[in-house]
Amino acid sequence: MAKTLKDKINEYKKDLAQYSRLSYDRGLVAARGGNLSIRIPGTERVLITPSGISLRDITPEIIIEVDIQGNLLKGKKNLKPSKETPFHTSIYRIRKDVMAIAHVHPPFSTALSLKDKPFPLLTAPGMVNLVKVPLVEFALMGTKELCDYVSEAAKQNMEVKTLLLKGHGIIGMGPDLASAYYIADLVEDCAKVALLSSI
Repeated sequence: MAKTLKDKINEYKKDLAQYSRLSYDRGLVAARGGNLSIRIPGTERVLITPSGISLRDITPEIIIEVDIQGNLLKGKKNLKPSKETPFHTSIYRIRKDVMAIAHVHPPFSTALSLKDKPFPLLTAPGMVNLVKVPLVEFALMGTKELCDYVSEAAKQNMEVKTLLLKGHGIIGMGPDLASAYYIADLVEDCAKVALLSSI
């Protein structure tokens, strides 16, 4: 029997909970940082993690649904969409190939983002799978300024799978959530190797 859209949405919510916990367990985020989202195929709707909750504690039941402009569609009354919803939905509007986003705050990548130098791709997996990691200028979390910087970087780098936010971590992008997560994980591994090689 073919899966209904409702069945698929329930699966996406489970994926968001799974990869949220993986992000926390892997050390890609700490405390209540980071946010993940999925564009629902064939619609103008997006599922995103809520604001103010650790990715460690995300469950399918608390995932929030917004439209492609970021307007709230469905969610528990006491929860709000991630404060970074504007740049998630902006990327989806700009990049039709992107179906999922993993925004995480890992330490090695964040440290490298502060050096104001091109991101060093020293490993074969990084060279082949990333090619380029553009740096996005610093702005505070959840601000229009940050959304504008991310949007401009997405427009100027239509081929990339990731963006590095100065002082703020990684945006991994992919055709599905697993791909977006593993891109972010690969960026962090490349950053770790680069910093260790400089010791």
